[in-house]
Order: sequence, then C-alpha cells, then structure tokens
Amino acid sequence: MKNAIALLTIALMAGCASEEPPASSTAIHYQGMNVIVGDGTTVIENAGMIVDGGKIVALGPSADVEAPAGASHVDWTGRTIMPLLHSLHVHVGYLVGDGMAAENYSRESILADLDRHAHYGVGAVLVLGSDVGDIAFAIREDQRQGHVGGAKLYTVGRGLTSVGGWPTIIAAIAAAPQQVETEEQAREAVRALAGQKADAVKVWVDDAGGRVPKIAPELYEAAIDEANQHGLKVYAHVYYLDDAKRLVEAGVSFLAHSIRDQEIDDELIAMMRERGVGYIPTLVAHEASIAYADQSDWIGEPAMRETVDAGLIETLTSEAFVENARANPGLAATREQYAIALVNVKKLHDGGVTIGLGTDSGTTNRFPGYFEQREIELLVDAGLTPNQAIAAATRNSAEALGLDGTLHVGAPAGFVLLRSDPLSDVRNTRDIEAVYFDGEKIDRAGGGASD
Repeated sequence: MKNAIALLTIALMAGCASEEPPASSTAIHYQGMNVIVGDGTTVIENAGMIVDGGKIVALGPSADVEAPAGASHVDWTGRTIMPLLHSLHVHVGYLVGDGMAAENYSRESILADLDRHAHYGVGAVLVLGSDVGDIAFAIREDQRQGHVGGAKLYTVGRGLTSVGGWPTIIAAIAAAPQQVETEEQAREAVRALAGQKADAVKVWVDDAGGRVPKIAPELYEAAIDEANQHGLKVYAHVYYLDDAKRLVEAGVSFLAHSIRDQEIDDELIAMMRERGVGYIPTLVAHEASIAYADQSDWIGEPAMRETVDAGLIETLTSEAFVENARANPGLAATREQYAIALVNVKKLHDGGVTIGLGTDSGTTNRFPGYFEQREIELLVDAGLTPNQAIAAATRNSAEALGLDGTLHVGAPAGFVLLRSDPLSDVRNTRDIEAVYFDGEKIDRAGGGASD
C-alpha cells in the first residue's frame, strides 16, 4: 500500500507543471494557493495552476508555472483548493422541507438535492436503491447532454431486498426496493437494471434488529453473480460481520454502512484487501441517531444554515424534540454501535482497505451535501488524518464511479476553493469560498435554504 501511494505521488508530481504553455486568451492562471492533490499525501504549497478548456494544463510550485500569453491572472494567496467530493451513498428527491415522503419525489426535488450537493463541493453522487421509475435516469441523461447542472447523478435504480425486508417499513421509500424470494427473481431484477443501464446494483442485507426478514444468502449471491456477468458493481447495505464476510466471498464490490454488531477481525480485513472490496462507513448516518439527543455542536452551524431551513433547525434544537430523542429506548445501544463503527473504520483503513465517502443523506434529518462535509470530519474522528479523509472523499470515491478525483495535469478542473486550511482543522473543508466544475465557477445560490 505504501509503495502504491509513493508511486502515485511520484506520478502526480512528475506531471505537475507544463514546460512551455501555449498562448491562450482563454487560459486562467491561478497562483499563491496551497493545493491538496487528493492522493492522501501530496500538498503543493504556494502553487500555480493553469486552467484552459475545462482542464488543468499546468500545476506545480508557483515559480515553475509560467502563464501563457493572454492568460487571465487570479491571486489566491492564503487560500487552499482541494478536489471535488464524490458521495457513494445518497438518496435524492424525498426530503423536502422538514419531511421525507414518497409524494415529494419528483424531477424538481431531485434537481434541488443535486444543487445542494454541488453547493458543498460534491461533484457526483450515487443514489443507492431508492430511484423509482425513470426520472433519475432521465436527469442523468440530461446532465450528460449539458441541459441541467448540479452534482453529477449516478443511480442504481431500485435496490433488492427480501419480501417484507428492509427498508420496506420506511413509508417514504417502501415502494422502492425490489422484493425477491427466488434466485431467478433476483437474477431477473438485476437483468432489468442492466437493461436500464443502471450504474450499479444495491442489495439490502439487514433485519433491522430482528424487525424484518433478512434477504437469504442464496438470493443475494445470485444477484451478485448476475451483476458481475453484466459488469455491474454491487453495493451491499450491511450491519453484521458474518453477513459482510459472506458478501465479500460472493463478489460484492462495496460494503455500504459500517459493521456495527462487533469489531471486525483480521480475516475480514484480509478478505476485503485481497479482493479489492471497498468500505463506505456512512459514519454521519449512524451519528445522526445520537447527535440530536446530544445536541452536537454542528447542529445549526453557519455551514449547515446555508441550505437547511432555519425553522427546521429551530425544531431540531427545541426542547420537545431533544427530549423525545433522549427518550429513545435504543439510544444506549446506538451509542455502542457507533463506537464500534469508529473502531472498524480505522482498522480497515490501517489494513489497506479502500475507504469511500457516503452518508445516506436525503433521508429524515440527513441533509444533502452538508452531511458529506460532516462525514470527512468524522473520518478524522475515527483516526484518519485530514489528508487521508479528503482522499477517501475525493480520489477513492471518484475512482469507484470511473472518475478522476485528484488534481493533476490533464484532469478536469473541478475543485473547491477554501478560505482556510483543512489540514490544520478538518472543519475548514466546509469554509467554502467557491466551487468549480470543469473550470467554471458554479452558482451556489441554487443550493440555498428554502424560505
């Protein structure tokens, strides 16, 4: 792993600065900022960067980057830039105002969520299992044609679960899962997704603490086998360690959500590392179950208020809401599960397993874009360095979608301009001055809080 990182760093630095930039009246020369490359280690201090045609054409120490004739000049001294975030576990379209409901799901609500993600520097999202009908697929195509903006949408369509399984007991998305009870049904569901050109496949493997039937191993094994035949990655919602091991053996690509029933063992770490299985811990999704009871200090902070209605924040901090959260009989158990989740992230990271960014945002009181930013901080709480957490949110997650998530010569000029340094305080990843997609500064007003 260390050798791989070292080689990547060398490769990135070798391509940092172009030697003789051609004359260009469309080029923009940025200088003076620090650049977090996104590989987990490399930082270019007092950098120079030239962007032209939506791509980075030169990047390196400022003294080594010569602007082409006719280029515009921008001084970003004291600022930091980092790559765009990519989130591998979201839901879109259901959370409108203060409520999550099936009737909220529409083209307009999905586009609004994509704008909120973009507001926080999220370049692309993968919707895991809750996209019913053709709306999301149509938006995906419209984005590729340049007709609509926001974070780039990837979707798995409708995920798979058992008959009556999780999450059918959540009213807002009860109709979203494909409920299967035979291996042939599981395979047919995957074939239908392949026909829709879904970006991946999702399976829910959870019994919600014994409240619902869990999908049988032979069913998700059939789904995974069929998906692999169609070249589709499989993301599995998990909770239990034993399920995680069997899913990895079956050929799953990513475990989505943290393993929380017990600390992981060396066997799982080795299995995931050797098979290249990634891990999306969604720490903020699990933290949300206790944060409102504890009134964590991020609730209502300025960055959150940029997109979350002030009235909803008032509700979340009201005495009645807090008392209700603290009265939850499962709160103590949830605290223990969250503590296990933090330990497991660090174990997997140290064991060489790829960690990705995901949040389960877009569900009740889990806010699109803002929760992606909060997840980076929680990865640091788990024991990753800020640079490693940023790499998980940028390079690692982008690669899962077949995208480029680091800043280097030839890469798309997608990045987040920060007013302050996140390597000294990781919370500064949400001290955003501007967001750029393909070299263009986006209008962040589209992600503003509702009236």
